[in-house]
Amino acid sequence: MKIRKILLIVMLLSISLIAQDSLQTFLSLERTGVAQFIKDNPEFDGRGTIVIILDTGVDMGIDGLLKTTTGETKVIDVQDFTKQGDIKFYEADTDEEDGKIVYYNEDQNLKVISASQLELKAEEDNYFIGAIKESLWMNSGSGVSDVNGNGKEDDVFDFITFKVMNENYWVVYADLSGDGDLSDEKPLRNYKENLDSFTFKTEDDLPPFTMGLNIFPEEQIVSFHFDDGSHGTHCAGIAAGYQIDGSSFNGVAPGAYLMSMKLGNNNYSGGSTVAESMKKAFLYADKISKERNEPCIINMSFGIGSEIEGHAEIEKFIADLVKENPYLYICTSNGNEGTGISTSGIPAASSDLFSSGAILTQEVGRDLWGTNLKDDIILYFSSRGGEVSKPDVIAPGACASTVPNFVGWDRFWGTSMASPYTAGVMSLLLSAAKVEFPDIKIPSKLLYRVVKESAVKMNQYQDIDQGGGYINVINAYELLKKYLNDNAVNTFETYTTKALSPNMPSNTAPNIYLRDARYLEKDNSFRVSLSRDNFSNEGKFFRTFNIQTNQDWIQLITKKTYLRNDQPSFIDLKIDREKLSKPGLYNGIVKAVRDDKNKFVEFDFMVTAVIPYEFNASNNYEMNFNGELDPGMFNRYFISVPAGASAMHVNLNAVEGKYGKAEFRVFNPDGREVYTSLPIDTKDDKYQREESFYDLVPGVYEVVVTGNFSALELSAYKLNITFKGINRIDDFEISENHNKIKVINEFTGNTSYNLSGEIYGYEKAHFINVDEKAVYHLPFTLKKNEDSKEFFVSVTKEDFNKLTDCAFQILDEKGKALRISALSYSSNSIKIYNRYEADSTNLVLELVPAFANLPNKIDFHITEIGNFKNSETIEVRDGKSKSVTLYPSIIETLELKYVLPADKIPAEANYKGRLIFKNSVNDKIEQEVPLIFN
Repeated sequence: MKIRKILLIVMLLSISLIAQDSLQTFLSLERTGVAQFIKDNPEFDGRGTIVIILDTGVDMGIDGLLKTTTGETKVIDVQDFTKQGDIKFYEADTDEEDGKIVYYNEDQNLKVISASQLELKAEEDNYFIGAIKESLWMNSGSGVSDVNGNGKEDDVFDFITFKVMNENYWVVYADLSGDGDLSDEKPLRNYKENLDSFTFKTEDDLPPFTMGLNIFPEEQIVSFHFDDGSHGTHCAGIAAGYQIDGSSFNGVAPGAYLMSMKLGNNNYSGGSTVAESMKKAFLYADKISKERNEPCIINMSFGIGSEIEGHAEIEKFIADLVKENPYLYICTSNGNEGTGISTSGIPAASSDLFSSGAILTQEVGRDLWGTNLKDDIILYFSSRGGEVSKPDVIAPGACASTVPNFVGWDRFWGTSMASPYTAGVMSLLLSAAKVEFPDIKIPSKLLYRVVKESAVKMNQYQDIDQGGGYINVINAYELLKKYLNDNAVNTFETYTTKALSPNMPSNTAPNIYLRDARYLEKDNSFRVSLSRDNFSNEGKFFRTFNIQTNQDWIQLITKKTYLRNDQPSFIDLKIDREKLSKPGLYNGIVKAVRDDKNKFVEFDFMVTAVIPYEFNASNNYEMNFNGELDPGMFNRYFISVPAGASAMHVNLNAVEGKYGKAEFRVFNPDGREVYTSLPIDTKDDKYQREESFYDLVPGVYEVVVTGNFSALELSAYKLNITFKGINRIDDFEISENHNKIKVINEFTGNTSYNLSGEIYGYEKAHFINVDEKAVYHLPFTLKKNEDSKEFFVSVTKEDFNKLTDCAFQILDEKGKALRISALSYSSNSIKIYNRYEADSTNLVLELVPAFANLPNKIDFHITEIGNFKNSETIEVRDGKSKSVTLYPSIIETLELKYVLPADKIPAEANYKGRLIFKNSVNDKIEQEVPLIFN
């Protein structure tokens, strides 16, 4: 997902493992049955399948990615759809100097020699020339800007390319040694044609990454493929690594081939996708799956947050793609936006691909992260379902794996790591089925159902956390064989459900999702509509289903139903409100089981009802909670924002005399994480963490307290949540003639406050329309009197659904990225501090919207905020007093006395400040009111 890549920056100094059939504790293969499955069936190790990695690239020169278990080259194709490595070439003239052949283009100032005749000659002497410049990696996420390690960052590596005489292919001769001479270089063909890989020559013989190339004569481009992000290489090793340590340390499907479809440009934040790079990668993978005999499993550990689940343009594209090619197996990460519910990402929310949540296994946690876990845990960041039934399963998502040489660590975790694990499991299943059922092609959605239904439930978690449960390859293959022996491929069908989900634009989603279920009464009933997707394209159809549920508070009215031809049907149910007596999360599954001897699960949907805590006059808008948590476990508190609330204060405390290491996270009513605290840690004398939230929106927030995964034992905590209701009842801009504002306490009780204020900066609004243009530049100036500059970037939810990413960064005048960020949801910010001595410094905000489809357009709303080094004080008075007592429902008028800063601000900007209310008893800030000055 856009992924948020959470890495432990610790280098593995050595990896020494015994045989594969013993416990492998750096990449877990035991808990999922993988180790036993391969031990029992060595030939079903992924051989005969291809895992296609859609990511930042794959380094094919690293141990673990060199060979398959049968000794064949593992990486058999590489493509780059980001244009990051695209280098233009030009017609070249040739000449001789001192017996050497010279290739040159004077207009482009390109020149390279060959001390002797090259092995291959160009057809009709048509040579072309280009150059790879080290500036290509100036903003690379790898941090590698000196690719040959000679201490310089401005080297140029010239190359020539041509169609070979009497042959139907092109080659490249590149000056990889940097000596200006091509005579010692080997001809390089398109990677998939001859599997040619190469590196820049370095003194330590440890080049930062390995490269492959593709020549596109019509476009006059050589596309150089490399992984300068490491993410794709790590995923590749998890899915299909073989002898990662040079010996017996393997990935899930070590016998599988790999292909790399690069869709993430590592010059942008997190290796962001660019316009149509994701779409083009899928289309190429689709083409490969139709051309090759091997089953092709896509792994794409990429994505962004979902604003309107299941409605993004890329999800619609994938739906059309798999409808046209039902044998394209697509695995993706569910997202790293948890622990809150309703956090599955784009495109993970789609039912047309298979999404995985992330597990930290006990042994991997112990040996790689030094944890003391009682059992395997779902990692705190793993995104959860809600409106959609995601994740489909959970899989190990923390491990060591393959990485390029420039990386100083190889222990990554994330749902990005869980997805290639699942892809590896699918590779094993298809490898086995190809041998034992050679005449049967398995539809991807049938395989998805098998993997999900054979997973093992973790009793300490709800369905919304784990989907089908903990992936298990042995169970999956047994169930797959049952389907195939029953000829289920020919009777397979998929279905669509539509249910009440009030927070969705149409009030419907695949699941019943009630984020605030307090309105429910005893006799509330729900109807879930049901239709078949006609997977087999046959008109005649009749199937009967028995309806089941795993929760007693879900009362099924419909116990059995059927579908005939294209006629829709429905399932009626009730929610027993009396059994939802306590605040909390109520979550369950309704399944439809085929009414025959095999009792296959045909479809399911979730029912989620949240009963939030209510804050009102009876509890003085304050509640306290106590709890204890094992490492990695969590407690959820759903909080209904009371009418008139202006601030929410969250305070997490350790319990005196007890151990505690825990943190809290806050999620808004849309499920978006808005804050993560540092942990309390009694061993480090950190006993309290608190935060205040002022920009509240109506609805139900989720506060999650998590026992830190590295905690030594049970963590005790106390949680306090308090609301305040101090609101400004006018909204005009402050000016010399309008310097009095009215405030009111909308809650019961009275409190006295000391008043103060400040003018700390300015803000300016920008409204920008961007079409399919690759990037947009917004120039700005950082003045000497400014401490920092911040940009808040936002788009509508509907426009956000057009994207697969949107990177933005602040560049200096040379194009060097100084700060990077991206839209993980429809809004985010980027900030740069003033470290310059000049009176003014010219910089650029660069926007890179990654449209799923072209042509397209999007509207950006950008708020530019300049923060002064020195703020101006506002004198705030209630009459003659600098304090005020706010009584319930009584309007108070406050007078503001101020002098605007002397420094000029940009045209069309307004000064920005705040009014501060400090409790007169404990001197804590309880409310901040924003102010805009005209």
